[in-house]
Amino acid sequence: MALVYLGTDFHDTPLADLEKFEASSQEVLTALARQRSMLEGVVVLSTCNRFEIYFEADSFHESMDYVTSVVAQELSVEPSVVTSMLKVLYGDSVPQHLFSVAAGLESMIVGEEEISGQVKRSLSRSHKLGFASKNLNQLFQNAASVAKSVTTETGLGASGRSVITAALDLATEELSGLEGKKILLIGTGAYSRVVTAAVQRHGVEKIFVYSRSGRAEKFSNNHQTFPVTKHELAKVMSEVALVVSASGTKGFAIDGVLAQEVALLRKTSSSLVLIDVSLSRDVAPEVSSIDGMTVIDLELIKERAPQEHVNSLMKAREIIHTAVADFEANMTSRTMDPIVAALRAHIGLWVEEEIENVRRKSGNDAANEVQKSLRKVTNAILHAPSVKAKELAIDGNHEDYIRAVRLLFDIEVNEHV
Repeated sequence: MALVYLGTDFHDTPLADLEKFEASSQEVLTALARQRSMLEGVVVLSTCNRFEIYFEADSFHESMDYVTSVVAQELSVEPSVVTSMLKVLYGDSVPQHLFSVAAGLESMIVGEEEISGQVKRSLSRSHKLGFASKNLNQLFQNAASVAKSVTTETGLGASGRSVITAALDLATEELSGLEGKKILLIGTGAYSRVVTAAVQRHGVEKIFVYSRSGRAEKFSNNHQTFPVTKHELAKVMSEVALVVSASGTKGFAIDGVLAQEVALLRKTSSSLVLIDVSLSRDVAPEVSSIDGMTVIDLELIKERAPQEHVNSLMKAREIIHTAVADFEANMTSRTMDPIVAALRAHIGLWVEEEIENVRRKSGNDAANEVQKSLRKVTNAILHAPSVKAKELAIDGNHEDYIRAVRLLFDIEVNEHV
């Protein structure tokens, strides 16, 4: 079995193209996890700035063709298009990449706090489909542990950096601070809760909420915000200093017509700042060219993202390097598990035969006592051989171990497990 990565992120792919991948991510996961799939397991990690597929399979080339064709089908494009956009990693490059991603080192905002949770949720989605293999589960569990270690030992991520905090920093510069100002939030999804908490920390006077799906009132009941109807939207926009849009709904939440109407209603010379952190774009492109409108979108955030301290990054890389080595050693040592299991089963048969002999001669009580004793002895005897098997696998010398097991115990062991 081999672990393989197929994916791309904001470094290599325009956000508009990433949006197409993100929109089909659940369909891709479901299609890859269907019955008769040639994969052992798969996890799809899709966020506002990355689309990644991690899978496990016996055949590298056949599985690559299969995954590529499924993605192409779900995106309604030719497989060659997918191949040209997604890069491939295998071997120790897979944990190296995922651990870096989970720790926030590959994010638009280095050390962002949200990505580790997104990594965990991607594994959960595969678990719900019953398609998270043992090795993938171990890979993602280790990634979560690495992310925690990086935060604890380097401070990266501890400050709560994220795309929205970076966007609010830019808005704060533009508006000379947010304290005492009125804010409008468009959207009531999971990300909107993060946005609400972030703007509340800035000491804003009032937060209005508008939902295209009609959930503003329900959201406001739990988040100390004030709901806005569609009829009130333009008026409220004309009165606030900042609009943060994260609806995730198809189509523009703020188009050119609405922006023009708001510009006419505004009674202040200061610009209305609009933050658009939705991958599918909530603010229409033409809005940025309207007088009195300043748009902060993902492209601008990417361009202006702050660089983290070099020493912290170096320490984080060291943590990840060690974690990758440990993961690879563990994976290699586990190739001996079937051999050790066969040895335990073989000796276990002798133990069971002896217990049954005692049971026939001396009864159940005596047999039960012998059973306890023999199993303790078995565990003690096999402990050293089990440890040695894993050590030899890591050193690449497991062939000698297999030959010794075959010679001593007459056990037929598959040498290519």
